[in-house]
Amino acid sequence: MKLTTKILALTTILTLATVLIGCKKDIEVKPQQKLSTVERGDMTQTVVATGSIKPLHQIEIRSKTGGTVRKFFVEEGDWVTAGQRLFEISPEASPAEQVRAREELRTSEVEVRQAEDDLRIAKELADKNLLPAQNLRDAEREVERVKARLSAAQAEWALIQREQIGDRRGDMEIVQTSTTVVAPITGLIFTRELDEGASVTPTTSATGGTVVITMGDHTKLEFRGDVDEADVGKLKAGLTTNVTVQAFQGKTFSGEIYHISPVGRYSEKEQQIVFNVKATVDNSEGNLKVGMSATSRIVVDEHKDVPILDEMALFYKGDSAFVKVVTDTVAGTTEDRPITLGISDGIRTEVASGLNGGEIVSAGTVQPEK
Repeated sequence: MKLTTKILALTTILTLATVLIGCKKDIEVKPQQKLSTVERGDMTQTVVATGSIKPLHQIEIRSKTGGTVRKFFVEEGDWVTAGQRLFEISPEASPAEQVRAREELRTSEVEVRQAEDDLRIAKELADKNLLPAQNLRDAEREVERVKARLSAAQAEWALIQREQIGDRRGDMEIVQTSTTVVAPITGLIFTRELDEGASVTPTTSATGGTVVITMGDHTKLEFRGDVDEADVGKLKAGLTTNVTVQAFQGKTFSGEIYHISPVGRYSEKEQQIVFNVKATVDNSEGNLKVGMSATSRIVVDEHKDVPILDEMALFYKGDSAFVKVVTDTVAGTTEDRPITLGISDGIRTEVASGLNGGEIVSAGTVQPEK
C-alpha cells in the first residue's frame, strides 16, 4: 500500500512538472507587443537627387580650323586669363577634303580642254562667217572662266600636297600657316581632351568640331543631379537643399534649387524616368571640387512641433489610416483609432489629426528569445 502511494505521488509530480514546463514554453514563445510613443517634434520632408558637382559656367574650346595639334601651351589645372594662348593648330586637310580637292582639279582640267575645243571650233566658224561674233566672244569668256577655276583648284591642291609632305623650309613659314587658339574667358583648365599630334575636325555649320579643351570658373560651383518622376511634382525653384559628398563625411553644403528640367529622360541606371535639377552650392571654404559625386536632399516641406509617429505603427482599412492605441499597458489592450497623416520622411510620419502626442501605440509584435 505504501509503495503504491509513493508511485502515485511520483507520477503526479512528473505530470505537474510536464505541465509547468509546457506552460513555460508557451509563455516564452508568445509574441509580445512592440510599443511606441507618439512624440512631438519637427518633421521635414525631403526629396533625394543624385548627381555631381559641376562648374556654374563651363565652356568647350574648339578650333574653326581643321588640322593637327602642333603644340599645347597649357595643362589641366592651369589658371589662364582671357586672351592667353591655349594651343596651336597646323592646318591639314581631312581625307574628304583631299578627295574633293583632287576631283575639283580633275573636273577643272576637263572643262578647260572642252572650252578650248569649243573656242577653236567657234573661231573656224567665225572665219567662214558661219557664227555670230557674240557667240565667239562667249566662247572666249568661257575659256577665261574655266582657266580661273583651274588655277584655284591647282593652288588648293598644291597647298594640300605641301601640308601632307610637310614643307618645313623654315620655322617662320610654319608659324605663318598655323592657327593659335586663345582663351575666350578667364578661368581654370578642367580637361585637355587631346595630346599633341592629334587630329582636329573644324567647327562648321554642319558639325560641332572636336572639343580640345574644357575650362570655366571653378570658384562658382553647382549641383546637377536627377530626381525620380514620382518626386518631381514636389519641387519648385527656390527650395533649399543640403548637399553631401563622399570626401567630407558628415559635412553638408547648403544650396538652393534654381532649375528643374521640364523634360524627363529614361535612365538606364535607374530603369525609370528622371528629371534633371540644378542648385547653387555654397563653396566659400573651397572644399568642393569639380566632378565630385554628390547627393542632394531637397527640403520640400517642414512642419514645427507636430505629433510624430513611427510608420511601423500604421495599418489601413481601405484608404483610411489607423493605429492601435494602448488603453491598458498591463493587460495589453488596445483600441483602433483613425488618424489623418501629414508629411513623412519615409521612416516617421506626421499625424495631422487623431493623436496629440504622448499616446502609446502598438508598433507590431516581437518574438521573445526562447
